[in-house]
Amino acid sequence: MSAGRRIPTYFSHSYRREDRDVNEYFWRTFDAHGFGFTVDPRSGPPSTCHLEMTMRRSACFVAVVPLRRGQPRYKCSPFTVYEHGLAVLARKPRLVFAERGVPAHLFPDAAERFVFDREELDTYDGFDEPIRRLALQSQGYSAAGDRLLGEAGLALPDTPAYQEVRPQLVRTLEKFGYAVREVTLDLSNPGTLPHQLERFDFVVVDVRSPELPPSLYPLLFGLFVPRLNLAHFEGADPPVDGLPDLVVGEPLRHATESQDPVLWWRDPAELIGELERHLERFALPRQQFRSLAEGIGYIRSIGRADGKIFLSTAGTDTELSSQVGRALKLQNFDFFHYLHNNTIPRGSNWQERLDQQLTVSQVFVPLVSAAYWRSEWCRRELVTARRLSDEKRLTIIPYFLDSSVGETFSEQGVDMTDFGEDERVAQIVRDLDAWFTSARS
Repeated sequence: MSAGRRIPTYFSHSYRREDRDVNEYFWRTFDAHGFGFTVDPRSGPPSTCHLEMTMRRSACFVAVVPLRRGQPRYKCSPFTVYEHGLAVLARKPRLVFAERGVPAHLFPDAAERFVFDREELDTYDGFDEPIRRLALQSQGYSAAGDRLLGEAGLALPDTPAYQEVRPQLVRTLEKFGYAVREVTLDLSNPGTLPHQLERFDFVVVDVRSPELPPSLYPLLFGLFVPRLNLAHFEGADPPVDGLPDLVVGEPLRHATESQDPVLWWRDPAELIGELERHLERFALPRQQFRSLAEGIGYIRSIGRADGKIFLSTAGTDTELSSQVGRALKLQNFDFFHYLHNNTIPRGSNWQERLDQQLTVSQVFVPLVSAAYWRSEWCRRELVTARRLSDEKRLTIIPYFLDSSVGETFSEQGVDMTDFGEDERVAQIVRDLDAWFTSARS
């Protein structure tokens, strides 16, 4: 490992504001030993395939498990229990720091498990040694995420529904850069199948099809090959009891409640739209803390009021909007940007979907420059934002990047003409943090 390189670490943590100080204590401790925590900021329903891919590309796993007295049975986050199970399946070196009162049987390996009391964190001096051991175990895997985009496998039945949608599935996967290969399901030589499966970045599989070998999904599960789970159904609604236990285990059922980690589909267009949403998430850079300050900024963001930001920028301001978008993701903001965080399915009516994104946003952030005024789309977004602002449904916070003259803003904004790029990003994030924090109180 080079001197400046951090150990990419899957960090399972609480998203509750009351646990922020606990998270910060452990991040400061791990930062001092050269770890870089990879996080999955909350942004819509979880993608279990994305979590599996992130785990696969991490060198190790660290969980900080605060006590939740009111949580039945688990007394902690069921999602952390689920993520720990992923780490076990992936055979990753791991450490678990559990608060007093968390059930020991959820994390049965005593050698990897340590207990803390949040009221006495500043008195602990025994955590450094296991963290140093984890660093030694993990350093050889620090390049686990240094991979080119690879292959996606298709393990789908030869039914009329899949015959119809298969060409669209292949085109969509190829559009995102994946080579697409059919999974060869000839079991006459069973030893060849694991070797074939392990080469895939992930496998697209129908989890309910009786036409697929019943041993296929357990094999994918045991090899820890990420699975993008599909389930075709007929009729008005998906069946309520149609998923194998391996697909939705008990911790995940408790963590996600009614959200199945499966793309249920009957209409090809809906399936392709959902597939693109997942693939766009796969394509995002890993959200790894690059510095102590960046990690602390993310951790302190936990517990803000819920709400969405609409980031409005012109195409020539791509570099700034990219840096702002990355900072917003790392600090757990929910936001829309047409380029850096676009959740609009391809093929949708663009203007209609933009208006929908604005309607569900609480804050509109235009980065105003000469290019902004030249952009027809930016001006359209501003018109809709002003209407929503007049209706008291949206707050506009403008940032002026240059001295160009356009329409007059009645809203108080920030003149950033003389700011450097880092200063601009930091100011925008500070302002939005203050707005959502005050909105919660």
